Amino acid sequence: MSLTIYSKALYSTWAYYSPDRILFDCGEGASSQLENKSFAIRRVFLSHGHADHIAGLIGLINIRNNAMGDREKELQIYFPAGNHFISELMTYFSRTNRHLRYHLEWIPMTSGDQVKVLGGRNPRHVEAFPTVHASGETTLGYNILEQRQRLRQEYRDLSQEEIVELIKAGRRDEISESYNQKLLSYGGDSVPLRPGPIHSTEVLLHEATFLADEDRKEYKHSTLDEALQAAQSAGVQRKLICFHISSRYRRDVNRAQRRLNDKGLPFEVVLVPPGELTEIGL
Repeated sequence: MSLTIYSKALYSTWAYYSPDRILFDCGEGASSQLENKSFAIRRVFLSHGHADHIAGLIGLINIRNNAMGDREKELQIYFPAGNHFISELMTYFSRTNRHLRYHLEWIPMTSGDQVKVLGGRNPRHVEAFPTVHASGETTLGYNILEQRQRLRQEYRDLSQEEIVELIKAGRRDEISESYNQKLLSYGGDSVPLRPGPIHSTEVLLHEATFLADEDRKEYKHSTLDEALQAAQSAGVQRKLICFHISSRYRRDVNRAQRRLNDKGLPFEVVLVPPGELTEIGL
């Protein structure tokens, strides 16, 4: 499983989650860098309507209509309900793309809405949660949740042999319960994420525009320290991926990464260098 991410603050941000063929945001150049993977995308989840997060939709929609890949696979684009910038873009597409060979659907979302992305024994869905970025604009983050099974609390001290006997006696449903595990959480551009919606996620994608706290002039983005604190407060289990790092820090990213590696944090931290296509194993 892997995540392909590109982020250059003010220019373009997007992240492709290959296991479920999901694209989070679609900044400029997404389709040209993903190339044939563009045809694999089933769903796009937009965090907000700023150009560096949606400008790549023009290329993505057109390339899937004209290039040599599968031109009949439908594409669904999910976006924060009421976002006026995205509404304007939808109007543009409706006027300029009247002969698409595939079904394109724009689907508004509000906090708490869920979209099923995988069936089977361990179904997965994406759930929206609220974020804060620009004043007066609706913005969302997204969790990928996987339904799993575990022993109920009152049976967890039993031995393996005792559990097997209960299962043989037809009591599997009695001793087990379903729960949703957050596999990945994506916050888009935002001030520090609240720990509740991302609690116990395995992988957190959190913006960290400013590596130095004193460089931030307006409270609409996050600092690296705030991203670390958000991850610790939420109890991130495996990995914190920091993106949307300002280009002013291009020469500082490697040094900052080495410092983080020495901190002994309970999770791995990966800094995505501004303007570099980055492949991250999950």
